[in-house]
Amino acid sequence: MKQSLTIRPGQAITYEERGNPGEMPVFFFHGTPGSHFQLDLLPGALLENVHWIAIDRPGYGESSRCLGLGMADVTATVAACADHLNIDRFQVLGFSGGGPYALACAHTMPDRAYVAHLVSSLGPVDVPEIWSALRRQDRLLFTLARRSPRLFRLALRLSMRGLRQNPERFSAKLAAKMSVRDQALLTAPDTLAVLNNDLREALHQGTTGMADDLMVLSWPWPFPLEDIQVPVHLWQGAHDKVINPSIGAVIAACIPHAQYHRPEDGAHMVLLTHAAEIRHEIEHALP
Repeated sequence: MKQSLTIRPGQAITYEERGNPGEMPVFFFHGTPGSHFQLDLLPGALLENVHWIAIDRPGYGESSRCLGLGMADVTATVAACADHLNIDRFQVLGFSGGGPYALACAHTMPDRAYVAHLVSSLGPVDVPEIWSALRRQDRLLFTLARRSPRLFRLALRLSMRGLRQNPERFSAKLAAKMSVRDQALLTAPDTLAVLNNDLREALHQGTTGMADDLMVLSWPWPFPLEDIQVPVHLWQGAHDKVINPSIGAVIAACIPHAQYHRPEDGAHMVLLTHAAEIRHEIEHALP
């Protein structure tokens, strides 16, 4: 059930928990766009004996927008939520556009976020090898966000117009750009229903949250990957057509204690198809 937490006057976040307090706590960072409803995608293999907490990032769902959003604002919401729930130490898992925020937690509070898991994650786009590996459409999007934020926000609002009332259109476009295996997963009735609910919730306040999110991801990160000292597991399907698999390899090569997992039969939705392997690494992480 969705819950709300006031971080400070005028700033509230919404979040959802799965599992029981006292079990292994893992903070989940949804993709872009997205919301806490992405927890509904997690297979049973990932739910067992784990206390999942998914926060709607500022501007998504009913979480208050944060003007001038930065990664530090997101990590601060995680710390506040963990304090509220009396969770001292935890793991973090970021999916797709949520991966960078999981790494930000690992860098900012390594005494609390003691292991990070990145699944089909974007990397810092100012790294040349990562920039060249992006899809052409993503390079255009990030370039526009940096050079003309106002035009970028307008273009995003126009392109996503009517989507909250008809999320099926976006889901269909998303699936069409993915691998055959991903398409089969995303067009399954149960998964499609979750994705549509997730999009409606993500765009509860319009495209403002999504625009803020993409603006953060378009700029250099406020920390070098080399400074991350906690263990990091990166999962990237060999047939991912959304995030080039080489991006995960570049991130892993920069982080001192990183392990790169590249399932040859996986694609962007490796979070669903290789849940048991990911769960194994979560379970065996040392606090």
